[in-house]
Amino acid sequence: MKCPNCKLINPESALRCDCGYDFPTGKMKESYLQQTSLASRDERFLGQILDSFVAIAAVLLIPAILYLISDTLGMIATICGLLFAVFYLLFADGFNGGQSYGKRIMKTSVVDASTGQPCTFGKSFVRNLLLLVLGIIDWIFIFGGKRQRLGDMAANTLVVKKSA
Repeated sequence: MKCPNCKLINPESALRCDCGYDFPTGKMKESYLQQTSLASRDERFLGQILDSFVAIAAVLLIPAILYLISDTLGMIATICGLLFAVFYLLFADGFNGGQSYGKRIMKTSVVDASTGQPCTFGKSFVRNLLLLVLGIIDWIFIFGGKRQRLGDMAANTLVVKKSA
């Protein structure tokens, strides 16, 4: 829907425009973006590294230990680890409060850019699928004003500092 104040096109589910226009009441309020402190590029990068460690542990560490016990057990653990790693990397930002394990440690979270609500599993899938497909190309866009990767833009999400 088009904001009557700034003319920005917003998703139909938006409660408030970036400019602060509140769709349900038709009144101007403080912009959600001004209330929010965006996560720094360093915090985002470190959170991504920590999440990568979770995936790597599932694929390498646990199966390696189980291979010592049994080749069959190790092979099953490798397959399960790969499935878990892909699932985790795609959907982890939909965990409680929009926080993967890496984001929880870094005290950041993923939120809907229009509503400020925590990231859903669907939005997590969209934002992280582009990261898996495009890799470093997706990350180049983090140098924009809102620090959004292409995946964030596609999913309409922001990575913010978690208050409390």
